[in-house]
Amino acid sequence: MKPYIEIDAPVLDQPQIPAPQGATKRHGPSSRREFDGHEMSVIAVTTIADLTEFLPAWDDLAAEALEPNVFYESWMMMPALRYLGPDKTLLTALIFTTDPIRPGTPLLCGLFPLECRRGYKGLPVKFLRLWRHKHCFLATPLIRAGYARETLEAFFDWLATDARSGALMEFNTIPGEGPFHQALLDYLCDSAGPNHIFKGYRRAFFRPAADADTYLCAALSGKHRKMIRRQEKQLSAIGRLEWDAITPHDDVAVRVKEFLQLEAGGWKGREGSALASNEAERNYFEAIVTEAFRRGQLMMLALRLDGRPIAYKCGFLAGRGLFTFKIAFDENYACHSPGVLLEVENIRRLHTQSRIEWVDSCTGSFDSMFKRLWLSQRTIREVIVSTGQAPGDLVVSMIPLLKWLNRKIGRRKG
Repeated sequence: MKPYIEIDAPVLDQPQIPAPQGATKRHGPSSRREFDGHEMSVIAVTTIADLTEFLPAWDDLAAEALEPNVFYESWMMMPALRYLGPDKTLLTALIFTTDPIRPGTPLLCGLFPLECRRGYKGLPVKFLRLWRHKHCFLATPLIRAGYARETLEAFFDWLATDARSGALMEFNTIPGEGPFHQALLDYLCDSAGPNHIFKGYRRAFFRPAADADTYLCAALSGKHRKMIRRQEKQLSAIGRLEWDAITPHDDVAVRVKEFLQLEAGGWKGREGSALASNEAERNYFEAIVTEAFRRGQLMMLALRLDGRPIAYKCGFLAGRGLFTFKIAFDENYACHSPGVLLEVENIRRLHTQSRIEWVDSCTGSFDSMFKRLWLSQRTIREVIVSTGQAPGDLVVSMIPLLKWLNRKIGRRKG
């Protein structure tokens, strides 16, 4: 492939894509390339102030994304950068083309939040990876539907020419199926760059059945359903039991305070890993829940006993899906499984929501409750791609050998 044409260089006899609003030189090196009649430009920004200039285009991209990822939407990522990213070397690649409906207007087609790292799996190699902080459970980049191929080609060509990219690009914590995964595989199959797809893990994923009773009968044995009814009855004997979902008329600040107190009262509080235990994480949580509530993208459900919450869950809407974010319960009632009771009620309510077609549990590989209650799973994978530099080609080519050696060494130790 021929190299990118720098934006600052004169371009003759070619239609000019207008510079996106805010595309000043302080954003760093920018590049252009034409793909299948679509001229694409790449701008890499490194500060929150620079990203702020692109907020309207960013929100439009999220609404039209090939695959939604609430963690990379502007209202959720900007607070993450502010509170959880100051000690990281971060940059965000923004990929534009000309809007076919509004000629002369730039259209944001891709957003890739990136972290610059050194030492891939212990090897002395500089690389980029999709940025994930502690509370980011999916790293699918935002790509506009209908522009996947051009956007990926522009992104990888930018990686091959930008001095900050290093030898490798790591797509970490991305779905192992779906439109983005397929678009990435199609590009990698056609490109000459070495790459490796790791096996990954599977986490709970919810898709509704015909109705809630059908779903729960398929997910739980008769004995388990009977036990859940008994636990709910025992709690009702202690006090007034009620389910409480957030509404547009609620005071979201009260909800935030209740959740933080409930989480901090359990094992996370004792270990110092609760959101309230860290000022930056508490500020991040307060910011995203407040903004999600304002945008109509917040879902919170509580199980209350005599008005006090004994179980809480918080999730965020994106497109036709819901991302589970945090759950908490009062350990004083652990014998009654308030978290399980809350999730069973949540399943019932999800079957009445026409807006929600799926829910990602956003859990790790060792989760048990959601895998026990939800019928489906989704694969989460890591993909490593060489950017074209010799060290990257070498590392990717060596990965199968290194995995084989690790298995051999593990067997000998065993």
